[in-house]
Amino acid sequence: MSERGSVIRTEVRGLDLCLDGTALLLSRSGEYLTAPIPLSPADAERLAMEMAKAQLWEWNQIDELKRKSEKRYKNYLGSWLVMCLAAFSAYVGFPGYYLPVFLLLISILLWWRASFVERKDEQAAREERNQFIPDWSYIRQRLEESSTTVTGNSSQPSE
Repeated sequence: MSERGSVIRTEVRGLDLCLDGTALLLSRSGEYLTAPIPLSPADAERLAMEMAKAQLWEWNQIDELKRKSEKRYKNYLGSWLVMCLAAFSAYVGFPGYYLPVFLLLISILLWWRASFVERKDEQAAREERNQFIPDWSYIRQRLEESSTTVTGNSSQPSE
């Protein structure tokens, strides 16, 4: 495999997905298990981008962030709907304002709770980031594995 090739370790232990130029390969311990699958340059470029994104932990967290934001917006929407209900009951229930005031207080409570939960989640994430200590030995081990794979593959003739 050339220096510019990309390698992704799969969840199946020992199997690697390799992109070498415009050829896609499946390998195990440096030995190719499949014949090279030729790709068009556009497809190879798109696959290389997807392989690079798959290796970023941030990219793998997007669904979690989306779920949290949808939950947060749902909480704020609930507060807004209760506020609209309070305004409507004030219009309908004139001159008695007990129900609108009660609904207004519930809306304020829901809004406060939504912001409190959001701040609590942000604080927990901040504390988790502060406690993170990078494990450089794991990164060195993976770099050594990839360098021995590149060295081992470059000595093999391409199919």
